Amino acid sequence: MAKGLENTDSDIRGRLIDSALTMIDRDGIDGARLRDIVEHADLTTGSLYWFFKNRRALINAALAERYIRKMRSVTDVAQDIVEKGLYVGDPLELLGDIAVRLTDHDRIVARHERVQVLAAALDDPVLAKQLADVQRKLLLQLSSIIRATQEQGLIREDVDPFAVAVLLQSTTIGLASVDLAPDLVPANDSWSYLMERIVRALRP
Repeated sequence: MAKGLENTDSDIRGRLIDSALTMIDRDGIDGARLRDIVEHADLTTGSLYWFFKNRRALINAALAERYIRKMRSVTDVAQDIVEKGLYVGDPLELLGDIAVRLTDHDRIVARHERVQVLAAALDDPVLAKQLADVQRKLLLQLSSIIRATQEQGLIREDVDPFAVAVLLQSTTIGLASVDLAPDLVPANDSWSYLMERIVRALRP
């Protein structure tokens, strides 16, 4: 083991997850090999199987960790915005961004990873609770931001801020279902028009 590396259970598990993420970024989910992950983490195969029953379990845990870290970074920014009252933008612009970047490669990859994490959570109560906690925090913070923009007159007062927050979140998740085949993806013009109509319906 490399000098200075800790040997506690949490540290070893964390190193395996970080190494798996590095290999996923380098070789893709399908190309990330256990041997490379273990060698990069400077650990043994035995230590890997102590924490994860198989490769799929490790990959799922790594993707889940990245998703949780990403969501926590978003909630930290959102919390700062809510507490300091800094938000002066328009949350509905997110729908416009979704429309413009419907077939963006990075967005597609992010959607795929998110669906895998959510699927893994169905069989993992601990992961499910972690995801639920961070998602709940994000939705509540986004609701607060939407409520503030309602006060600015950017969004109709008669719509529920939490429902709008869920709409923003669920739209990206639902798009993963049409990523399965090119013929399922709507034309950019049609999608943009639909998003525009939804945004318009939410305006005062």
